[in-house]
Amino acid sequence: MPVYNCERFLTASIDSVLTQTLTGFEFIIINDGSTDTSEDIINSYQDPRIRYIKNSQNRGIVATLNHGLKMSRGKYVARMDADDIASPDRLSKQLAYMENNPNCKLCGSQAYGLNSGGKRLYQLNRPLKHDQIKVFNFFRNAFIHPAIIADAETIKGYAYQETYKYAEDYFLFSQITMHHKVANLKQRCLNYRIHGESITISKTSEMISSEVKTVKYLLSFLFDEVSERMLLLHHSILRPENTSFSLSEMENYLFSISVANMKSQIFDQYFLDKQLQKEWYNILLRSGDKKSVMTYLSSRLFRIKHFNFKQLFKLMLIK
Repeated sequence: MPVYNCERFLTASIDSVLTQTLTGFEFIIINDGSTDTSEDIINSYQDPRIRYIKNSQNRGIVATLNHGLKMSRGKYVARMDADDIASPDRLSKQLAYMENNPNCKLCGSQAYGLNSGGKRLYQLNRPLKHDQIKVFNFFRNAFIHPAIIADAETIKGYAYQETYKYAEDYFLFSQITMHHKVANLKQRCLNYRIHGESITISKTSEMISSEVKTVKYLLSFLFDEVSERMLLLHHSILRPENTSFSLSEMENYLFSISVANMKSQIFDQYFLDKQLQKEWYNILLRSGDKKSVMTYLSSRLFRIKHFNFKQLFKLMLIK
């Protein structure tokens, strides 16, 4: 658990770890140069499972996370953020899964999104099985970072990369997903805090740059050459608010992914085509095009086996 000026939520977060039904673990808390009362809160605990590490100055999230990996001594490493709350049986469920599935090197879970007052706002859902996760992750992060547990040797081998700052988890998990078996539990093992101090809000520019580099890494599995235009097209699926591409260009690009995969078989074709159809549907839904229904049904991306009447009905409501 990296900590930086998180006094408001820190006690609840630490308590949720120390009261786990699983009791045999070390709890590494790294104070990354906090200037508030975070250190006092951490020092108020006398639990022998806590290993407290204090950075002499603020080193940043990537260096702090890697320091935690280096210091950890367990067979597995679980992540936690200082403003989130773990369910009481989170570690026991994830440990059981990893022990029962030794080929799995990374396991996440579903989560609830909380506001700053602790109210549940919505559910955060991620795919469960490896082939589905691999496809989903091709377009957006398939894991909720502070909800993961990983094989220690594997995650230490890749580690977090400073050049992917603020999307360091997406790149790390993409590397593991493309080379190892991964999974997500169906249970909601984390209450994930959404508030104005979140990294994803305050560091958007750097995060986008790191996301684009991760996209390039993922596209390299399908395409020998990845142009700047392809990068922007693909990233616009993750960040649709930044897109200015025409519908025809987006459709052609999505179809090119399907064609490329037919040759390389990097992804499960069934799940990839299903996801491509879903992405195309979302693009049409956002476009507000009155001809979206016909555009959807006549598209090369449309597969009757993936047909969803609810999606079609929403397209029909576009005025």
